Amino acid sequence: MSKVFMNQVGFLSDSAKRAVLDFDAPDFKVVDENGTAVFCGKTQHFGTDEISGEDTYVADFSELSKDGTFRLVAGDVTGPSFTIGSNVFDKLKKDICKCFYYLRCGDALDKKYAGVYYHKPCHLSKATVYGEDTEPVDVSGGWHDAGDYGRYSTAGAVAVAHLLYGVRFFKNLLDIEFDIPKEKCDKGNLPDILAEVKVELDFLMKMQRENGSVWHKVTTFNHAGFVMPEEDTSELFLFNVSSLATGDIAAVFALASTIYRDYDKAYADKLMERSLKAYKWLLDNPEPLLFKNAEGSNTGEYGEAEDISNRYWAACSLYEATGEDKYFRDAKELSERLISFDKQAKKKGYQGDVFTCLGWAEVAGLGSFSLILKNEKNDLADDAKARFIAEAKRLCANAKKNGFNLCMEKTDFIWGSNMELLKYLMVLTVANVISEEKEFKDTITSGIDYLLGCNSMDVSYVTGNGEKAFKNPHLRPTAVDDIEEPWPGLVSGGPNIGLQDERAQTLPKNLPAMKCYLDHVDCYSLNEITIYWNSPFVFVMGSLVSN
Repeated sequence: MSKVFMNQVGFLSDSAKRAVLDFDAPDFKVVDENGTAVFCGKTQHFGTDEISGEDTYVADFSELSKDGTFRLVAGDVTGPSFTIGSNVFDKLKKDICKCFYYLRCGDALDKKYAGVYYHKPCHLSKATVYGEDTEPVDVSGGWHDAGDYGRYSTAGAVAVAHLLYGVRFFKNLLDIEFDIPKEKCDKGNLPDILAEVKVELDFLMKMQRENGSVWHKVTTFNHAGFVMPEEDTSELFLFNVSSLATGDIAAVFALASTIYRDYDKAYADKLMERSLKAYKWLLDNPEPLLFKNAEGSNTGEYGEAEDISNRYWAACSLYEATGEDKYFRDAKELSERLISFDKQAKKKGYQGDVFTCLGWAEVAGLGSFSLILKNEKNDLADDAKARFIAEAKRLCANAKKNGFNLCMEKTDFIWGSNMELLKYLMVLTVANVISEEKEFKDTITSGIDYLLGCNSMDVSYVTGNGEKAFKNPHLRPTAVDDIEEPWPGLVSGGPNIGLQDERAQTLPKNLPAMKCYLDHVDCYSLNEITIYWNSPFVFVMGSLVSN
């Protein structure tokens, strides 16, 4: 069946606007809700590309800036509904932010705000410190990490960082109201996004030990079955301290202090005190303390090969927050070690740049953000800016290789490929802040289009947003709550050439990368959600303001 692939939510009036066809149609038109043509154009034949396997034709209607709701028609094929306007992404922004509220753990949901997605209090019992004969610890609160009910320090810190760096770069994120309880501060109410982030920050403070180190995670020993959160009553365990978690917490608490200081000085001071405590532990413990799951435990490991990038991020963040030269000197020394690490990675075929990495495993790009925001003229900041520009240009060159103008290659379609894309869009977004370029903007737009339906699966990878939005996330509460629709705003992990779960392995062999996807609750390797797949999308959407 011939299809029109396109963003099913819509476009800002002044943005690029494209659809991709998998059939030959020389002409196309865009029609309004009455069927009246408002734009007519010619398609351009791109050809077949590796990542989609489609023989593609591109319909460009960027010149159309009229507000309204439309459909694209080519031959006898009609595409999905979409909107053009300055407020086209308002609902999407609110939805991807409110997901964090629905993911709250403990006694934090209110029926007034959660509505039909309310669940009873969960995971309030104290946690046993694994392998130690000590008193159990209260680590209630925070956000459930993903499709499971675990809570992980590194993953949580990175999700918080995406949101807070988003606020630092794009102040309009502070204006998004997404219907959550108001959090009081010295100046009245915290903006919603800061109120929600504070929930996770308060939890992460509980994960820090008296000596400054940070427990890597708190979970049950094994993943819970598909039950509601309050029915997961197995014993909670605090698993070992890691230098990975301690570095990330030192970094994110320093970052948070720079933002919350404008609303609550005492809270900001507390964050900085905790950051300095964690950083001192890192200095006192220079050897990496990595993490491996306890034997027999199968909850998320979040293991990393080294802790250099975590320490680097911490040094950069503290330098940006305090201006003290000692942190700059530490960052300088750590950057040399990262350069050596990056060279080794490139020998193994990695095409990116470690100083632009923004995921949970490699966080040096977050350190680069701090240097860029510091806005000083020094060799580290200049190098960070140059690396972001260079990486953005590499991504734009990749986009030209396929009909979807998507900045990904086949090897990027891994577990959580949509996060890989969103990290790339963050790079392009910041590069565009450093040096505004039309190709950066267009590549960002094409990436958002892909997530919202312009892909060869013809699906929007954000629940509740788009005519053909996915509906079956690998997420325990939405799977068992007897509500047909999942809560809106969840970002799917997306296509994955690895096909690591049994249901995914029922797909035909040798599919093009973009088609390695199935909207099924069993597909944890394709269709799980996580806090750090939503958080980069919030960052990227913060940059989109109609002129």
